[in-house]
Amino acid sequence: MTQATRRVLLLGDERKGASRRLVDEFATWLRQRGCAVEIVLDRESSLEDRAADLVIVFGGDGSLLGAARRMGKNQLPTLGINVGRLGFLTAFEQPQAREAAELALLGKLPEEPRMLLHASVVDADGRENAPVLLMNDAVLSRETQGAMITLRVWRQGEEVAAYRGDGLVVATAAGSTAYSLAAGGPVLSPDLAALVLTPLASHSLTTRPIVVPVDAGIEIEAVDTAGRGFCYLQLDGQIRKQVADGWRVRIRPANERFRHLGSGPGHFFRVLRAKFGFAGILPPSS
Repeated sequence: MTQATRRVLLLGDERKGASRRLVDEFATWLRQRGCAVEIVLDRESSLEDRAADLVIVFGGDGSLLGAARRMGKNQLPTLGINVGRLGFLTAFEQPQAREAAELALLGKLPEEPRMLLHASVVDADGRENAPVLLMNDAVLSRETQGAMITLRVWRQGEEVAAYRGDGLVVATAAGSTAYSLAAGGPVLSPDLAALVLTPLASHSLTTRPIVVPVDAGIEIEAVDTAGRGFCYLQLDGQIRKQVADGWRVRIRPANERFRHLGSGPGHFFRVLRAKFGFAGILPPSS
């Protein structure tokens, strides 16, 4: 085996005792195999200055999304090991962890790049805050209780649609199986460079989800927040910002790609069938 000098970065969550134990045990196993191992258990620490040949994330989908954001421009080959519940984005379950790591260290796992987005808030005077990197979705929504809000979507200077309701989900193909799907949006193959715009509890029966190319990006204007003065922007379910009336959310494709290590092109559809019961299962042909 040629991994004697391989550098492995292990990510876990210090708030979860089981995760910490799992990471420590895995680090011991890797070191016995001659790997140089670094452990990061702080879920908020930056990973932009880390150097590694392989990143292994122990957690659920949220842990993987957080790792992608924290790596920023320093995207490294990343293997997700599911120790959460659903684990749709993570490619392997916990019993497969050592086998998957062996394959990754030997370069035998396919790298499946995932599109990343930059989302920023632009105020009424045109000032734009620092963009946030995300992989799954951006959600503009009202407070838990309150009247409907009105949002308007622009693409290349042209109005796409206006939405009046609880809000709007803008999802990547990878994120199309998350909140967007629960709100009635379509499932997209994760290799598509597209955005799904899925309204939340729209006041109009004719308002339906729409899929647009990602290349030009989009802007979402907060037209009316029903007297509250602002609505909320949630990015990958982890970063929350306020968006005031008249402000815009600017979403653009990032230059970086998340370097996801998977088990081949059929994995996505196998997970859809196994964990979502997607499209049912036909009996074997006679």
